Amino acid sequence: MNNYIKLIYISLFLLLKCGLYGQTYLSNPSLEDKPADATMPTGWFAGTTGTTPDILPGYWGVYTEPEDGESYVGLITRKDGSYESISQRLETKLKKETCYSLSLYLAYSENYSGYNTPLKLRIWIGSKKNKREQLIFTSPTISEEEWQEFKVKFNPEKNMKYFIIEAYNDSGQNVEGNILIDKISGPRFCNKA
Repeated sequence: MNNYIKLIYISLFLLLKCGLYGQTYLSNPSLEDKPADATMPTGWFAGTTGTTPDILPGYWGVYTEPEDGESYVGLITRKDGSYESISQRLETKLKKETCYSLSLYLAYSENYSGYNTPLKLRIWIGSKKNKREQLIFTSPTISEEEWQEFKVKFNPEKNMKYFIIEAYNDSGQNVEGNILIDKISGPRFCNKA
């Protein structure tokens, strides 16, 4: 009987492992870390030169409560045309022509030390570090201080390994703006409904 129970546990473990194989999750998707200015959250790296995201709340006059956990990230754009972005290498590749989904929460702060213009957010995937190969999401301009959830579905055009999130301004003028990001879920295989 003991060997029979062990066999059942091993079988269940293998089934669970096979079911999760290929799922692609981000490290630290809720962007948790000790609030600080000009600091990258654990598990993330700079997606562009000059990127100095802020782990909020509590800096630059931003006190919006997190949607999830204790912190979130703020990205800005500047008058010189530069912008901030964060990136991550995924543990498992996104497979070509496979449907994935993700969700995230976005908000805006009316008081971000002068960087007060509402922005958009873009998400890219790529096969090499900081290489933007496929745009998978562009948000509308985020001008609400309340968190809004956005859901995204996408199919990689080829196998991809990197995930890049950037502040984006398409107004035709360089502006000092901000966007807040929290609670990213996925990417994971699309639900079959």
